[in-house]
Amino acid sequence: MIPSCARAELFQMIHYNIWFNLRDAIDEPDALEIIHTFLSQLYDAGSIAGFQVLKNTGEAARTKMLNFQALIEFRDEAQFSSAFSAQAASGIHTGLHGRVMALVAEFRIEVFKQISASGPPSTLDPFLQYGCEV
Repeated sequence: MIPSCARAELFQMIHYNIWFNLRDAIDEPDALEIIHTFLSQLYDAGSIAGFQVLKNTGEAARTKMLNFQALIEFRDEAQFSSAFSAQAASGIHTGLHGRVMALVAEFRIEVFKQISASGPPSTLDPFLQYGCEV
């Protein structure tokens, strides 16, 4: 059970969802490796709380979603804002972010604030983040 003092903070997570298609003639494994490297660097630097990259397995005629989805987790509004400010300061068309943008033909972005979950966030252990008595 999550301590009550951690519970209030636990559901401040922000989920940044990007659905995207790669450009034609882009090598999919190479492109996905670049995307993974970019997100891994953000994670290792503490700029994001976690990420997943998913491939849509729905048949083109039956799905309206794009081929890939990147799910990027932020602990809270402060981490979310900080990550975007840092990227804007370094330039969205430069570095690995610029390389990722050059791979993508189309994308859709939605931001969700977590309001409930079946347990702790997938990439975080709330007991390591919040100091309180159990």
